[in-house]
Formats: sequence, C-alpha cells, structure tokens
Amino acid sequence: MATAVAGPRRAYGLPAIAGAVIALAGTALALATLYLTVVDRLSPPTYTLAGLDVDWSLGVRTAVQTVGLITMSLISGVIVWRRPRALLSLLFLGLAASLLLQAFASQYAIHGLLVTPGSLPLADLAAWSQKFVPDLGLMGGVGLLLLFPDGRPASPRWWLLLGIAIIYLASDLLIGLDDPYSLRVGPMAWVWVPVTVPPALWAVGAWVSFGSGVVSWGRQALAIVFAVYLLRRLRSARGDGRLQLKWFAYAATIFLLTSLLALADNPPPLDWFPNQVQLPLRQFVNSETAHAIGSWSGLLSSLAGLVLLPVGIAVAMVRYRLYDIDIVINRTILYGGLALFVTGAYAVVVAGVGSLLGQRAGLNPLLSIVAIALVAVLLLPVRSRMQAIANTAVYGKRARPYDVLSDFAASISQAETADVLLPRMADLLRDGTGAANAEVWVKLGDRFQLAASSPPRDGTRPTLSSIEEITARLGADAHAKTVFHEGAVLGALVLAKPRGEVLSSVERRLFHDLASQAGLVLVRFRLVQELRESRSRIVAAQDIERHRIERNLHDGAQQRFVNALLALGMADSGIERDRSRGELIAEATREVQAGLRDLRSLARGLEPPLLAEAGIAAAVADLADRAPIATTATFDNLQRYADGVETAAYFVVAEALTNAAKHSRAKAIEVTIRQVGGRLRVEVTDDGIGGAEPARGSGIIGMQDRVAALGGWMRVESLTGGGTAVLAEFPCE
Repeated sequence: MATAVAGPRRAYGLPAIAGAVIALAGTALALATLYLTVVDRLSPPTYTLAGLDVDWSLGVRTAVQTVGLITMSLISGVIVWRRPRALLSLLFLGLAASLLLQAFASQYAIHGLLVTPGSLPLADLAAWSQKFVPDLGLMGGVGLLLLFPDGRPASPRWWLLLGIAIIYLASDLLIGLDDPYSLRVGPMAWVWVPVTVPPALWAVGAWVSFGSGVVSWGRQALAIVFAVYLLRRLRSARGDGRLQLKWFAYAATIFLLTSLLALADNPPPLDWFPNQVQLPLRQFVNSETAHAIGSWSGLLSSLAGLVLLPVGIAVAMVRYRLYDIDIVINRTILYGGLALFVTGAYAVVVAGVGSLLGQRAGLNPLLSIVAIALVAVLLLPVRSRMQAIANTAVYGKRARPYDVLSDFAASISQAETADVLLPRMADLLRDGTGAANAEVWVKLGDRFQLAASSPPRDGTRPTLSSIEEITARLGADAHAKTVFHEGAVLGALVLAKPRGEVLSSVERRLFHDLASQAGLVLVRFRLVQELRESRSRIVAAQDIERHRIERNLHDGAQQRFVNALLALGMADSGIERDRSRGELIAEATREVQAGLRDLRSLARGLEPPLLAEAGIAAAVADLADRAPIATTATFDNLQRYADGVETAAYFVVAEALTNAAKHSRAKAIEVTIRQVGGRLRVEVTDDGIGGAEPARGSGIIGMQDRVAALGGWMRVESLTGGGTAVLAEFPCE
C-alpha cells in the first residue's frame, strides 16, 4: 500500500519541483543582472526618459526591468507547475528564458567589454547574442499570440500568419549580420561596446540587405495584424475560451499599442515616403513631444511586456474563472484611444502644419493653441465613438449592460401596460447578458406563471410551484433571481446562457439590478391578473349562490307550501274522509310554519339578523352553539365595527366551520377573534386530519376576495395530520 500511495505523490511533485527550479533560477539571473547594472552605473545608456536625467532614467528602467524579469521567472514556474504538458507553457518558458538571457548577456557584455575589459570570459559572445536572442525569443511570443488559449489558431488559415512571422524574424536576424559597426547592447540598445559582428557573417547579411526597408516596417505591420487577430478571436470566442482570451487580449493589446507608440522618436526608416511627408514626420520625430511619447511609451511597453502580459497569461491559464475584467478592458480601450487621439492631433497640427508653414515644430504658440482647440472640439464625439468601439470589443453585438437599465427605466416612466413591459423586460435581459433564453415569471396565489419570454414561446403559459421547477425547465446552467416588493415574493427572472458560457460579474450585477427594478412592473401585472380572476370568481360565485338558493327554495320551503296547499284543498273539498277538516287545517298550518323556518334559515345563511342587532361576538357565538362539532369561541377587545368588517369576519368563521364539519373529522374547533391595534384578527383552528387545499374550494377563494377588498389578507395553513388553521386579518378602523 505504501508504494501505491507514494507513486502519485512523486508524479505530482515533479512539476512543482521543476516550477520551483525555474522560478529560482530566473530570479537569480534577474538579481545578477541588477547587480551588474549597479556595478556598471558609471557607464549608463545615453538615452533618457523625457523629464529625467541619465541617472534617474537608468534607475527607473532598471527597476522596471528587474521587477519584470522576476515576475516572468515566478510566473514561468507557476505555469510549468500547473500546466507542465501544455505547448503554451513551453512557449512562455522560451520567451521568458530569452528575455532573461538578453538582459543578463547585455550587462555581462557591458561589464566585460566596456567597464573592466578582459575581466569576464566570453564577453564578446554575450554581445553577439544580442543579434539573435531577441528574435528567437520573439518566435515564442508569436506562437503565444497565435495559439492562445487552446494551442490552436482561430482557423487553419491563420497558420499562414505564423509562417510570415517566422520569415520576418529570420530575415531580421540575417539582415542584422550586415553590421560592421560597434554593437549596441543594454536597455534600449543604447550602449556601444567595442566589438562587431564577426566579419565572416557580413556577407550573409549583405546578401539579404536589399529587403532591409521592408523588414524595418515588418514588425509594426505584424503588431497591427496580431492586434486585429486577437480582437477577432475574442469576438468569436465562447465559454471558457472567451474568459481566457479577455485576460490575454487585454494585456497583449496594451503591449502592442505601447510598443507602437515607443517608435515616436525612433521610427523605422522614412526614406520610402515622399519628401512632402518625410519633412513633417522627421520634424515631429526630432521634437520634444515625440521624445516624451517614445521614451515613456517604451517604459510602459517594458512594464506591459514583462509584468502585465505574464500576469494576464498566468491568470488566463490557471485562474481565469475567478476574475472578470470587462470594465477594465472597456476603460482601457476608451482612455487609450483618447490618448492616441490627443497625441495624434497635436502631432499633426504642430509638426505637420508647422512644417508646411516653414516653421520649426513646437516653436509657434499659435499652433499649440490651435491643437488644443481642435482637441477640445473633437473630444466629445471621439469619446462617444471610442466608447462604442470599447463596448463592441467587450460585449460583442449585445447591448451594453447599463443601457438595459436606462431603457427599462424609460419604459416604466412612460406608464406602459404590464403586457408591454414584461416582454420588453425579457428582451432587455436577454440582450444585456447575452443569454440564449430569458423568462419573466409572476407569482399568482401560491404558484408561478410564465408572463413573458425571449425569444417568445407559443402556446399556453405554464404554471409551476417553485423556483427550482422554473430553473429546471431551462437546464442545469439556468440562473434565477427572485423579485421582491415590500418583503413579498412577486415572481422571478430566469435566464440561461449558451452552452459553455458563464455569467460575468457585470452581467450578474445587471441581472440583480434588473430584478430589483422589476418589482413595480410585477405588482402591476399581478394586480391586473388578480382583478381579472376576482371578477371571474365573483361572477361564478354569484351563479353558484343563485343556484344554491333556487335549490334550497325548491327542495325546502316550496315543498312545504305545496303540502300546505294540498291539505287546505282537501279540507275545503271534503275528499279526505280518514281525517277531519280540522286535522287537515292543522297539517297545513304545520307545513306553513316549517316553510317559514326554512326561509328564516336560508335568510340567516345570507346574513343573520343577530349580526346586525348584537354584533360579531353574538353572531359568532350563535354559530358556535349550532355547529355540529364542539366549538369554543373566544373574543378579546371587541366592539361594534362597520357592516362590511363584521360581515367579512362572520362569513370567514361560517365558511371555516362548514368546511371543518364536512371534511376535517375534527373533535374540537376553536374560534378566536381579537382586535390588535387598528386591525381585526380572526383565527379558526381544528384538530382534524388537515391536508386542505384552499385552491380547490370556491368558498375560501370567495372569502379571500372579500377580505382583500377590505385591505386585509387571509390564508389557510393545513398540514396533513396536523389540523387546519384559517387566519384572516383586516383593518377595522
């Protein structure tokens, strides 16, 4: 047994050990690079960040580089530990290794060739590595961009893009060999060291140097193509793949945009452009504005490439379900686009127009004022357009979530009917969350009824008894939100996402907020439905009561009076010889008296005279005395009330006693009527078999309508084997 347990532990530990070794080795290399940078600080790069001197520029860049390399090392270890067999893990590891080697080799070459010449072995090889290590590392980066997140491109035709990228990187590597000058290494490759590419390789570079112009612009073109590829793949992705791509695409887009902006003061050769275009471009490239944009964008590019992109990849591969960055992506696209617009507008006006006027860029304050005015005028429409682009990138073709709330609020403010609002609510819920199905359910009585759905469903509207049954209709991935109003359950909103997709945090908030606003609409719908049903019940109850009175008159008093007439007729004609005339008259008198008793009993069933004469307590006490089951009546703090209140209370008790006598098999009944504050509370309980179904009794429903008309409520609690309790309460003042 010991061997069986140890095997899986060793198998689990190997990826963890490999990840730890990679993380520690990379961190050690990053710290060694930092040490050499500090030691060699007397030979800093000449390229500075705008607004900072050489020392501060070196310090800021070194801090970003060190943090980034350590981040890359740690994340490489985590990815290898959690996803050891994935192709993407190997590609990321190769990219991280190339960046670490590039940074360390550059500082190694600076120290061994420039600071203390001859002190380190293979320093010239470290300098030469700057010609091929970056391109080899970029191959891993290109593979990541193309194959993320499932190890396959979006479609087979995109393999062509990988081939083009490899050809470009190979061409860039070969063209770089045609370089007889001192090599540049270090951050931004702005430190010259006294070594050149081996002369034997110059001929190889010269052989392909004819394509140097195309290759110089190839990296920028590839960056744009890959950005478009990521956005297209993000829009078409579904389920887990979309969640992973959000993180990756967000980080990669920032990296690509900042990398392009970093070319502001160091662009590829401009010889391909006509002179009319070259002149303003060169003036802008040499301006302080271009230097500020290029230097700080380069720093941000390093931060995005070394920190943000690795973190995005790690979260996407390991923990993508825990976090959602829709809002962050939306705001980044919006404000990043605005920044590009402001920068571009300033560059065009100050550099372009200034050059056409024959003035030096940036020296004419009038052009700066014109640029500011242009930005101010166009900022709002550009912002609206960028917001639309951001919404499309994040939410695809569906509505922006909080546009749904504003549209729904506008519909409510227009006082449209519930029959119009509920289908609109279902449509808005479906559009705002990207759901495949959305439904609105309203609670009527003790059941839920389907009120609206999107897409619409033909046929009858089903009724179900619980939220669980409702969600079960749409499958295991359905989500439901109960709608409340003043603490009472009014209904539910239900949606189901397409197969494999989950609700994002923004969609969950939208779902919750829409459910919280739906209360007023569901109240309106339920009131209309209850009004329609109560009208139908009133008509039906009137018909039933009329038929009952007709039946009781026919079977009771009418028969008595017919018998009395027959007896009087026989007494008058003298046909009956067995009985005297006096006996026949006496019989007629008894029948008439019996008929009168039947009429009084029938009238008492409508509304007893005792109720009007002595009040609710006396009338209910009389009911209790005449009940076939032993009934105890208790009254507390009662007085005379309005006719409608006393009548409603009386008939609640009468209906409850009648039902108990017919169905409960009870041995005792308790009736309690008390006034609590300004409300009259009626309770009728028995010790019978229970199991009553209020919905099947027209009498109980009629009483509920009568009590509801007074602004009160009535309910029946009846557990099988636990007796039945009828509870009613309504205002009495």
